[in-house]
Amino acid sequence: MQTGFAQALLITAAASWLVGCTQTEPAAAPGQSTAQADQQSQRDQQALERRRLRLQGQVLSELRKLRQSRQASTGGAEPASEEEAAAPAVYELQVYGGATHEVFLGCLCDQRRADSIFNMIGEHGSDLAQDSIRNKFAPYGSDTDDTSACNPAATHPPVVVASDGKSLGLLTINASLKRRIASPSVADWLARMCGI
Repeated sequence: MQTGFAQALLITAAASWLVGCTQTEPAAAPGQSTAQADQQSQRDQQALERRRLRLQGQVLSELRKLRQSRQASTGGAEPASEEEAAAPAVYELQVYGGATHEVFLGCLCDQRRADSIFNMIGEHGSDLAQDSIRNKFAPYGSDTDDTSACNPAATHPPVVVASDGKSLGLLTINASLKRRIASPSVADWLARMCGI
């Protein structure tokens, strides 16, 4: 009987030890969920980056179309062949700010370029740069300065100029200005950048 009692005690101890072990296994699950959360966060960041690049492409595409339509209406360009239309544009779109548009604020070009407004760490794309429309504390990105793209009442907002020197219009959220670039992608991008 003592042997039976010892066996029962041994079985009970072993069972409680196994239960104790199985209770510690779920502690590993938070590590797995952290890894899953990290993967999800990475996927979300990649999706945001893809969306940002898609919006950037739409902005550039609409600005190219605007430039082409302005050239066609002034007779400044001959109709492009299909090959020319499919080829990437060799011109550049630049942004100038200030009361008389004397300050270069960057180009609307490939984000890898240092002078691109789309380059978030570049001299004209950073939210810390003085000559950036992304800087909420600078004259070209604040919501109060008269030369800002983000001031809904600005009367001297930045202008977009093609490399041939022709103006495409004003880069502003001020809907009352007639020369404002009102293309949907440009307006959406600018509103998002200005935090509207």
